[in-house]
Amino acid sequence: MGRRLLVVGVAIALALAPRTVSAHALLLDSDPSPDSILTATPATVALIFTEGVTPAGKGIKVFSPAGHQVAGPARPVGHLLTAPISGSEIGTYVVTWQVLAADTHASRGAFRFVVGQPSSNPYSPLLSGGAIGTATPLGFVLQALARWMHFLGLALTFGTITYQVITRREPRLRRLVVAGLGLLISAEPVALVAQLASLSFDGDTAIAVLGSGFGRLLGLRLAIALLVWALLAVETLWPVIGLGLVMALIDGASGHAIPGLPGAGVLLDAFHVAAMGLWVGGLAAFLYAPDRRFAPYAAWGFGVSVASGLLLALAHIGFPTALLTTQYGWAVAVKISLVAVALAMAVLGRRRIEFGVVALVVAVAAALVSLPPPR
Repeated sequence: MGRRLLVVGVAIALALAPRTVSAHALLLDSDPSPDSILTATPATVALIFTEGVTPAGKGIKVFSPAGHQVAGPARPVGHLLTAPISGSEIGTYVVTWQVLAADTHASRGAFRFVVGQPSSNPYSPLLSGGAIGTATPLGFVLQALARWMHFLGLALTFGTITYQVITRREPRLRRLVVAGLGLLISAEPVALVAQLASLSFDGDTAIAVLGSGFGRLLGLRLAIALLVWALLAVETLWPVIGLGLVMALIDGASGHAIPGLPGAGVLLDAFHVAAMGLWVGGLAAFLYAPDRRFAPYAAWGFGVSVASGLLLALAHIGFPTALLTTQYGWAVAVKISLVAVALAMAVLGRRRIEFGVVALVVAVAAALVSLPPPR
């Protein structure tokens, strides 16, 4: 009883504290606690997270020693997620949970507790599943792939179109724009499969994911890509550039929020994505149709991209030690190194090599978005 009151008390304190979304909801505490030994089956399972969550599918499943699912529907209240238990068996119970954070990132986990004496449980293999950040290995790979396709598609589409506005409308560049739109559209099904791979492949989870903020942002990105396709027939390209800014804001909404600065992460992420798109897409267009006006355009895109990227890294890492002691920090270090190589290639005029390195930078950026920042 004392532990239950403690868990509820912490949940209430977090609910009353100022809300700052940090991305990737992590499990702080639970009742029963992992590997605890109880004298009787608890009436409920209570999980407390680092931020407010919504259940993905059933949210919480509790498997009895005989393998029966004995948990009722999960109920979220701020940082707290609870589910009633109806079982009364003696032995080892396995608890699995899966949730969505406010910024659409998925998290899942599993633990066990014992009632009376330990026993076998057919769902015990769920306790030893590998994880990268808060996703399964397959989910992480697919998330990073979907992000890479999306970022590169955004750059080829909107960066190329902006390049044409600044220089000239070159018919050959339409192939780059069409390729970019193809990547933007095809990235969304991959992102959906990645989200399910990070949670579970079942109907309840799929419905919950599509009805969540993630599903709505996915629909918005698809709608913008299709609208851009339709607007390519229009003489002026400015409406398309406006849609590119909207796409950058949507990407900011699904990026990592900055703790303590609600909304700042969205805007900074949007600036970073937009500048990256102008730089990378402009570079690809320059390789197709060189123009001397590209130099100042590229300098601005590169400068804003690097400045905003460094600010984001500083906000998420916080302490320099995290740069070499966390997966997120290593990815940031690799990204900085690759950007330095790309800058050297630009100075040397090796534009094709620069573009190849930049494609790797985008890949590392996609991995960064899929990893939880250090806390």
